[in-house]
Amino acid sequence: MTDQEKKQYLAEIDQDVQKAVDGEYKLYPVLQPASWPGVKNGALYNVEVYEDNDDHIPLVVKSYAVETPNGLVYLSKKHKEFFGNRNLYQEASDNLDELEQAFNFEKEFDNKVLSSNGTRFSSERALSYTQMRMAHDFLESEELFVSIPRRGNILIIPKDSDKELLDMFLYVHRHNWNDKTNDNTHIANILLYVKSGNREGIVYL
Repeated sequence: MTDQEKKQYLAEIDQDVQKAVDGEYKLYPVLQPASWPGVKNGALYNVEVYEDNDDHIPLVVKSYAVETPNGLVYLSKKHKEFFGNRNLYQEASDNLDELEQAFNFEKEFDNKVLSSNGTRFSSERALSYTQMRMAHDFLESEELFVSIPRRGNILIIPKDSDKELLDMFLYVHRHNWNDKTNDNTHIANILLYVKSGNREGIVYL
């Protein structure tokens, strides 16, 4: 990429971010592994999960992106200034709360497990209190385990499920994590423990 092409590319990103500021496009949080190149290249992000609760080693980060007709455009640290005094983190969270996306009961799990796979922000639904409240209501359980091994995947099971169901849940999680035919970006080989809509812990696998 020549200097002129890079300048044009960066200008187009700024234009997309400005459209989010103006309300034409929406901003969303996007989960990434800590190895995501954006971490070292100036992207705007927060650490979401640390390695084995070691607060010096990030495992999962939360980036921020504008959804455009041509895909996601990630914010750099300089883009915070575009929003002025507005809280872009809250706006991204609110947009995730308002996301209209179905949960599906998995027949293989006797309809006792929810999925919402293959769409752009499936995994990120785990970040939303509103989305997780829906999962609680569907599964009639206030304590859940949530699997998000890759972007575009989410699987949710009641924490008090019987051992056979939990073992199957873990088997599918590991399959999704290790599946070399799946091109979606890895997030982490963990389960989230969600209680009453909020993430209360991490299960490291």
